[in-house]
Amino acid sequence: LIQASGLLLAASTSGAGSSNTCEKDGFVGLGGARLQCVDSLFGILGSAVYKKDDELSLVVGEALVKYADAFGQGEWSSSISSAEWPKAYDEKFAYSLPPHVHILYTLFEREFKSSNPMKKNSCAPVMLAIVGHASRLCNIDTVFSQRAMIQEVIKFMVRFQSNFIHLLSHPKATQLSRESCCRGIAALRGLSTVISAPITETESLNSSLLKAFGETSNYGGSAMIETEAQARERRTNGEGSNFDAPSAEVGGTSGLSEAALGAYREMASAAVSCDRPDVLYSLMMLSTSHEIWTRHEIRDLYCAKSILGKNGSNDTEEIRIALRPHLGKLIPRLLRACNDPNKQTREQMNNLWTALTGGGAESRALISQHFLTTMDILIKEAGSKLWRARVGACGALADIIVGRSWEELGGGGVDIDDEGAGMKGVTASIRLLRLWRVTMRALDDVRTPVRERGDTLGRGVRALTIRLCDPKALENTKEEEEVYLSNAERKRREKENDMNSEYAATVSLGWLVKYGLNQPCAEATGICISCLLGIVDVSKPTTLQPVLAELIGSLLMAMSGLEPSALNYLQVRAAGNESSQGTTGSNGYDRLERLRIQLASSGPIAEALNKCLDMVKFVELDAQKKLIPELDSALRKGAGFATRASTADAVTSLCNTCPAAFKFPGSSNTNPTVRLLRAIYFASEKERGATAKDKMTHALGSISMIAPAKAVRVLAVKACERYCEASGSNNNPSLRRAAAATVRAIVVRATNHLKDGGPRDVWRKKVLPIAFLGRKDDDTKVAALWNDVWDEGGTAVSPSGDDTFGVMLQEQLLPYLANAILSALRSPSWSNRREACAVVTELVEANILSPAPRSTSSIQKLAQGDRFKQRAKVSSILLNECVKIICRNRIWDGKGDVCAAASQIASKWTGVAPLNGVADSHFDACSCAPIIFRADVESLFEGDNWFKGAEQSNTDVEEAGDSECEQHDEVPGQNAADVALDMSGEQEFDEDDAEQQNSSDNELVGSDGGYGMQSVTLVGLCRILAEQGLRSGGSREGRLPYRVAAFSALSTLLKSVVPDESSEQYNSIVQHQSYVYNAIAPGLFAFVSGESSGKEKPAPVLVARALECLASAMYYEVGSGSECNDSAVLLKFFSLSTGNTQPAWTVRQMAALAASSLIAKTSSNVVSRNDTILTVLECSSQALKDKKFWKVRAAGLELLLSLVSRVKQRGRNDPENQLVMEAILPYKEKIVGIARKSLSDNESQVTAAASKLTVAMNWWP
Repeated sequence: LIQASGLLLAASTSGAGSSNTCEKDGFVGLGGARLQCVDSLFGILGSAVYKKDDELSLVVGEALVKYADAFGQGEWSSSISSAEWPKAYDEKFAYSLPPHVHILYTLFEREFKSSNPMKKNSCAPVMLAIVGHASRLCNIDTVFSQRAMIQEVIKFMVRFQSNFIHLLSHPKATQLSRESCCRGIAALRGLSTVISAPITETESLNSSLLKAFGETSNYGGSAMIETEAQARERRTNGEGSNFDAPSAEVGGTSGLSEAALGAYREMASAAVSCDRPDVLYSLMMLSTSHEIWTRHEIRDLYCAKSILGKNGSNDTEEIRIALRPHLGKLIPRLLRACNDPNKQTREQMNNLWTALTGGGAESRALISQHFLTTMDILIKEAGSKLWRARVGACGALADIIVGRSWEELGGGGVDIDDEGAGMKGVTASIRLLRLWRVTMRALDDVRTPVRERGDTLGRGVRALTIRLCDPKALENTKEEEEVYLSNAERKRREKENDMNSEYAATVSLGWLVKYGLNQPCAEATGICISCLLGIVDVSKPTTLQPVLAELIGSLLMAMSGLEPSALNYLQVRAAGNESSQGTTGSNGYDRLERLRIQLASSGPIAEALNKCLDMVKFVELDAQKKLIPELDSALRKGAGFATRASTADAVTSLCNTCPAAFKFPGSSNTNPTVRLLRAIYFASEKERGATAKDKMTHALGSISMIAPAKAVRVLAVKACERYCEASGSNNNPSLRRAAAATVRAIVVRATNHLKDGGPRDVWRKKVLPIAFLGRKDDDTKVAALWNDVWDEGGTAVSPSGDDTFGVMLQEQLLPYLANAILSALRSPSWSNRREACAVVTELVEANILSPAPRSTSSIQKLAQGDRFKQRAKVSSILLNECVKIICRNRIWDGKGDVCAAASQIASKWTGVAPLNGVADSHFDACSCAPIIFRADVESLFEGDNWFKGAEQSNTDVEEAGDSECEQHDEVPGQNAADVALDMSGEQEFDEDDAEQQNSSDNELVGSDGGYGMQSVTLVGLCRILAEQGLRSGGSREGRLPYRVAAFSALSTLLKSVVPDESSEQYNSIVQHQSYVYNAIAPGLFAFVSGESSGKEKPAPVLVARALECLASAMYYEVGSGSECNDSAVLLKFFSLSTGNTQPAWTVRQMAALAASSLIAKTSSNVVSRNDTILTVLECSSQALKDKKFWKVRAAGLELLLSLVSRVKQRGRNDPENQLVMEAILPYKEKIVGIARKSLSDNESQVTAAASKLTVAMNWWP
């Protein structure tokens, strides 16, 4: 119907005008009918019919063209056709116009300006039909340009072009509308060319078109430039501050859109880059893909040949061939536009790209032909200031780099510096680095579309890099070609592939390690890590050899750098919460630490690290040695414990697989292995977590096997010194544990070094003595570590020399043990002193600090004398030091252990102690005995008159040394700076100083001088111990335990003096016992009887210990002197102490035992007295009445046993023995009854004592 209307309109044009003949006369009014038909055709545009089928608009346009051009070259009778058009559409004026003017006037002034989008879109095909008809006719023959309609079209060419541009940028433009505009603009170009329009007019059309598309040197007037009003509106809405908000699709003219013109802007840009503006029209023709242009009846009317004339071609292939010379400049622009963020632009440019290149393999072949130029331009565009350009360039790069080889990227070697600047032009290495930098920038862009496209590019670059680093990748792609290759050619290609893979790996890993892993953007870092893992997975060891050391170091640093900081915060907070709840906080901390290490060790970085470590053994030795400084750097610079733990694991692994890598000359800090060894030690000191600390300790032991022996000895000595220093006011449990673990790791894993102790024999003289002391550490874990050192090191050290004695390691190292004990006793740390006392006790119990057993062999007598001399000398020095500590007034925690140690040492030597200047045969070759029997009550040491006035001055000087904050006797090495948390402390690791210090320590015991070798008198030691037990002044803190310990030590010492009846010195010893008793008994008796000057009532435990001391001090024939030496007085006191008036059971027990000792040692005359026997029976009966405490009952039976034991079976003929029996016989039945009754006691020890009592009286009459 529309086509028929056009034909009728064209046929009726000859009778145009209105007719005055009435219809009833048989005439028709053609003018009105024709105008009505034209209005009906215009009415179809934008109507419901058009909505269903927009192709009708092109048919309407063709019908209107037939009507408008039917007039031909004739002149319209009315002159109004040349009149100016009114500003507003005037229907009456329109009806009065000629057909060709009527059509244009109605189209421009009414239809195009309609607010209905569909009507506006429908105008584009109509204008195409008009312009296309004019261009087609003129291209056939220029004579047609004289036709009235074509003249009118030529007159309005500028307006046609502006209307086309406006519709192109319309936000609601349809595909047919846009493509009609493209072909219409091309038709205008063909029309202006064929009619030989003035050059200025043609250039005006080109420049206005390029300006509208924003592709001129001056962007003024471009559709992409926003107006001042629009800019003000954008600022008001805050669009500039929201980078992720979708951009406003608004251009410089109302309704014009930058996104809508994006495709045409790219086309214009490509044309300008080729310096051929006419290329733009061919590209616009190629960009049309609507199926209407392929129809037979439409194709010939609007093809490029028809509308562009001789500048066009008949088909797409001809256009493609014509544009082939310009593809080098067109391809980058078109590829970027094909990845534009706007969907409309992207679709149009994809259609253009397919039409221009053919798509598929043809497109890739064209890209490969211009690949380097295209890639360089796109890389540059990826850094553009325009975010749309960045999006398109990133997408285009992601598409074209797929499957490229090293040679396709430009080839060449590794000719870049650290910053990626090329030395020999742009090569493959430089392009690869530029790709990575562009990718990282895109992933960290402020625009979300850029970041999304950057992620796609990142995956593409990652795949490309891994493929380039894989030497087998190219082999797989050329399997078909290699079938026909010779072996030589195949090997040459394999070698070339390996070389290119090495180049790619060197370039990629160098950049990824230095910059990739340090990206501020998490997504960028993730891409880099993923690529790095892929490279490590596919590369050969020889490929990674140039960068393997740096790669491993960077992976170690990344172990903590990529870990979430929240884990560390959670771990610290968990430890703090447990600490605030009263627990140590280590359990939660250690559990989270183990969890973090497990997460790190199971991650992808750990997997890559393990693969790299496995490759180390396959690379050259020089490359292996480069790894040691990297490990040291990672350990020192690592911010997290995951890095340090992983480094420790790496060291352990490399020590087992590549021990030769750790072999460097020298043993100072310039040796990388020595530096790494010390770094591991300091790191283990700083580390808080147990798991990481254990890993570092294990690594330290492994590297100690390979490190120089001198450096290992220095480290062991310094660790021992730091262990000794980390106590007292400098208490640091972590440092002590680290030192102990370090020495244990060396001793257990590096036993090969223990054979060589150096010129000073540090293992025997320094390390093992400290280990022996460390076994008594308060921390059970530290004590266990030192115990392992002692057990393992003792069997591994070099054999003993000529100056050692015995078979026990303790005796072989006795001088060095004594030196360590002496230093610990002089330490300001109370814990060190307690350790020393515990060691002294152990040596005493092992009979090391006691007289050596006598030898019956004459050959061994000389050596036996030296052995005895050594024991005596060490015992004397240690006893002297203990006594000096006891004499100080300050009481500290553990001082009672010093009293016990002094008492035990002295007790071992009382059996051979010189008596009044007469020495035992053992002391013939010894200059000093530890203890002597001399009747000098005023002297503590032999002849010093210590009790006469030197006590106060001595106390004032030494009292300050008992504080843990001060140091009285300077211990060697104690003044060293505390550098546990500072790596600069390595400068103190000087072996010469350490060994010289160790030598000076040994001189304290090993010299022949009299240092610390004053003999202690028995009476003086007993007196000072008694005074310490009886003291009542000073601080209350720790005073009671110390006084109890002093009394116990005194009792032990007194019990050790047991005279031998067969000895020639029996009487002298007993006499000296009485001398000692008379010196200490008065004070003890006054204390237990409550007659002392102290205002405070003594504690029962002190009274009990004092009674024990009084009983231990009793000698044979005691009880015949003053009040405290009167048997009757003592027995009466003991009887009262065992009665019901005494509430403390310990006092009742000790009173009974003291009475037992008195009865056993007093004279027979006292025992045979009736009052004595009655008192004994009373004491025993009172003790046996205690039903609660069995020890009191046992003590009562011991008292009766002592009484009965005075009657000896072998001494029946002795008058004194007979008198004692006769005195006791009247009470036999009573004693036997008590014994039999006690046999049914519930406590076994009570029944045992009763049995002894019964057996002792079985032979009595």
